Amino acid sequence: MIAGRACVVPANSCAGAVFGHSPTRLDAAACYSRSMGSSADAAARMNAADMRLVAQRRDTKLMLWGIVALGSVLRLHALGAKSFWLDEIASVAIARTPSSWFWHWLWTEEGNMALYYVMLRPWLEIHLGEATVRLLSVLPGIASIPVMYLLGKRLFDRNVGLLAALFLALNTCSVVYSQEARGYSWLLLGVVVSTYLFARLIARPTYAMASAYALAAGATFYFHYFGLLVPLAHAVSLVALPRERRPWKQLFVAGAIVALLAAPVLWMIHIQPIRHLDWVPGPSLLELYHVGVFLAAESGKGVAPALLVVELFLLVVFFRKMIGVWKNQGIKPQNQISYLAGQKGGSSAKSSIQSVASERDKTLVDRDVWPYVLVASGLLTPIVFSLLVSVVRPVFFHRFLIICLPAWLLACAVGACALRHRPIRFWAIAGVCALSLVSTMMSYSRPREDWRGVVNFLIDNARAQDVVLYYQPVGNWAAENYRDWLPGGSANRPLAVGVTAQSNDWRAKIAGARRVWLVEYPENLSDDTARSLEAELHSRYTAVATQEFRAITVTEFVAKSN
Repeated sequence: MIAGRACVVPANSCAGAVFGHSPTRLDAAACYSRSMGSSADAAARMNAADMRLVAQRRDTKLMLWGIVALGSVLRLHALGAKSFWLDEIASVAIARTPSSWFWHWLWTEEGNMALYYVMLRPWLEIHLGEATVRLLSVLPGIASIPVMYLLGKRLFDRNVGLLAALFLALNTCSVVYSQEARGYSWLLLGVVVSTYLFARLIARPTYAMASAYALAAGATFYFHYFGLLVPLAHAVSLVALPRERRPWKQLFVAGAIVALLAAPVLWMIHIQPIRHLDWVPGPSLLELYHVGVFLAAESGKGVAPALLVVELFLLVVFFRKMIGVWKNQGIKPQNQISYLAGQKGGSSAKSSIQSVASERDKTLVDRDVWPYVLVASGLLTPIVFSLLVSVVRPVFFHRFLIICLPAWLLACAVGACALRHRPIRFWAIAGVCALSLVSTMMSYSRPREDWRGVVNFLIDNARAQDVVLYYQPVGNWAAENYRDWLPGGSANRPLAVGVTAQSNDWRAKIAGARRVWLVEYPENLSDDTARSLEAELHSRYTAVATQEFRAITVTEFVAKSN
């Protein structure tokens, strides 16, 4: 037996000597020649297999880095084109405060995204500009793409990993929050990294891996309070893991570290005022729809509804696949072939055996349901938990549920790869990619709020003797902070006054002013205070011009001549 194949020779050959025959030299030479030929064939096959493996790895690297390059371009494009919006202004303003006030503020008022603010403080020393500030969020957005590939490959296979990375690279939600001076991009990276480390911990449990997972999961808490739900989703997935595969000792170590890291966050949630969430509406079917279009395309505009339909179709395929694997997880390996033969009805046993390899990704041969449950838990656990909490205090808001995005896209990738019909699979993948790219391109020209435009307009037109009224008062805080960062912002700076429903001092402050500027945010306010403010201004001044900005309106009033 050479190289796994026998040298079959006649009885009077080399093998015949064993049984008393006398082989000739010619027979021996023939045997040797056939043996060497068989060995060469086997070596050639092994070399061909090795070459295919090397080529596959090379192609995978090329495709992955091509996807990373695509994602990088989308996240760097037009990075500083849009104005900071209110939340981004808050990030910069908080990070620029004096150290004593900064740490006190994080502990008592604004602990959410605390780690992002800590990172942003030294980053602002580079340059205080929109593109530079947002670059801190671009970096984790790019880094998430190859980690997403590793996660998909570990849980499923190479194709799922590549497709999940491609979906993440193109996803509008990921691109938009990678271009925003907030902590959401870092939160997404923490979700993907901690989930990947959790999968590795289950596969090969060690105390070092348990510690690494716990630290990664703990970091997500300090980028957003909803990061607390990430290890909860991981824990829920353990119900689908056989008892003998649960590494209890390592999980206990990881749980202890996670609990220690969560304790300060839970204390901050307890002591900090909850008025920051007063604007969150109660849960509704409309908000559930907003969650879907947010994960699919960041907003409900443009192609978002069509993209949501395609991705929901892939999610249905994913859950059907998961249920099928769950039902068949008890089938023993030696019974799988006979199960497939039975499912094929009239097919012969021989043809069923030959089709097992090709059926692995198309039928229910894969008996490990846990990867599917891990993805499903990552998607559903935060949604269900936030809905339950919202019965007491509304917290169900689509932006907070960005932690579901990796699971959403991974489930879509699995669903796409599970489609049996090649044309359907092709058009589903092409649809997600094309619609995601269109949605992302549209997002570049869709600023949330144009505070930069407002402030530049006031710098160019308002004078030091003028008065600027801001309704709501948060506009005063946003615009005046922005003015501190822009060139020429300190020159000819008019008096800025915030107007509330309870305040009356603004009437005294505009006394004697020949020109008043009214900045209304959000635009088109129609409450009693806004109507009363506008009526009184019209009684004393003449509205000469109104300038519309994204989400903000500026009206110029000039005193009436006597």
